[in-house]
Amino acid sequence: MSIVQMSLSASVLIVAIVLIRSFTLHKLPKKTFLFLWGVVILRLLVPFSIPSQFSFYTGIDMINHIFIPESSSARMTSTQNVAGILSTAEPIEIGTVAVSISPIEIVWFAGLCACVLFFTVAYIYYYREFRMSLPVENDFAVRWLREHPLRRSIQIRQSDRIITPLTYGVFHPVILFPKKTDWTEETKLQYVLTHELVHIRRFDTLTKLVLIAAVCVHWFNPFVWLMYVLVNRDIELCCDETVMRKLGETKKTAYALTLIELEEKKRYFIPLISGFSRNALEERIVSIMKMKKSTSLVTVLAIILVALVATACATTATTTPSTQDSIITTTGATIIPTIVSDGTHFDVQLIEGGVFVIGRETWNKGEEVIFNISADKNMELNIGILPAESMDSDNGFEYNGYGVFIHKKIDVNSEGQQLSFIVPELGEYGIGVQHVSDENDQDRKENSITPEMDASLISGENDLKATKNEIDPTSIVSFDIKINKVFKNPLVK
Repeated sequence: MSIVQMSLSASVLIVAIVLIRSFTLHKLPKKTFLFLWGVVILRLLVPFSIPSQFSFYTGIDMINHIFIPESSSARMTSTQNVAGILSTAEPIEIGTVAVSISPIEIVWFAGLCACVLFFTVAYIYYYREFRMSLPVENDFAVRWLREHPLRRSIQIRQSDRIITPLTYGVFHPVILFPKKTDWTEETKLQYVLTHELVHIRRFDTLTKLVLIAAVCVHWFNPFVWLMYVLVNRDIELCCDETVMRKLGETKKTAYALTLIELEEKKRYFIPLISGFSRNALEERIVSIMKMKKSTSLVTVLAIILVALVATACATTATTTPSTQDSIITTTGATIIPTIVSDGTHFDVQLIEGGVFVIGRETWNKGEEVIFNISADKNMELNIGILPAESMDSDNGFEYNGYGVFIHKKIDVNSEGQQLSFIVPELGEYGIGVQHVSDENDQDRKENSITPEMDASLISGENDLKATKNEIDPTSIVSFDIKINKVFKNPLVK
């Protein structure tokens, strides 16, 4: 999947979570939303998709198939037209496709670098500020550290550069207090330290690092920035929920008052920092006061919700055509496509010297299209990929902005052959196959394609049954093609 496809897919998921969050924020465990956001981050950073028949996009495809007329994506083209093109066009071999960078890619990369630089400089600046802090060695801090052992060493420090407590660091976490902290208010300090300890145990700093990576890659998507804000809020809400379970519901009011007391008057942006300060404070206070112990039913419903949202919005459409519907019969060719786990298999019967083009799929620049071909008897084939612009031409395969029939000639037998192509530009493509006959052109016209048939292939006005009656059955060749691409677009008779 391309960056844009990943971003669009994640946007649908973000919208769904925002809607769910607005109605169920104070009814479901706060971890539910962190799991949902985790699905979004995977969708943004992992460049592959999982097809599912329960996907939201599968439903969209089904609706499109019902209300939008399908157009044939299988098409026969004049053998003479193709032969002329093949004789003049140079095959494009693997590794010889010119590498070009579009202006859009340059803008995206510039934005990526700007975001990375911004977050990095901000973190380094504040990290240097925090490194100037001093360790806290009073009896309360020493006792609290002893009562809360952790595999990673935790430090409690204080600084005159901050107003409210915060935590930074992943492998050597530091809980940083303002220099003017009153260490005699042990109850309030317990609330603060418990809150920050939850952040440390859950590696929230690392979570924010992954979140920032997603924001940098998809900086152009406003929904991703909305997600960034809401994830930071939900991290704090989930932390508050965990703290209240440890302290007990009787501490709700006291804990909420501590939040209000520690609210900083002016909040500075500090990436990768978990702070005990203003972060949608009103939402946090309301959430704390409405917090109730989750029942088993609510937990089960939350798990089901996460599974349903992930299945519906984080997967892609899948199409599995039936054998009867997927048989494609065109002039001089019968093709039976079958969707397999890692691509599409085509069972082909073609007249000698014939050619066909099939499919119309969007492929990204740089993708590798791999063919595996086998036949019962030895034969020679021209096989390749073809831009949709050429497929739409009424005059055969015409030249366009990024190439013609990008093909290779191979000898095929029962042992099979493999070849591959690199997609030169983002666009719609089909595959083209031509059988190279051993007989001369005159023999091929007499045995397989008549001049009348050749003209009708271009005009598309011939009657299919009449044409098939003119084909000599002994001139049919059979072979199998397997491609590492799933042909989702309907293949119509």
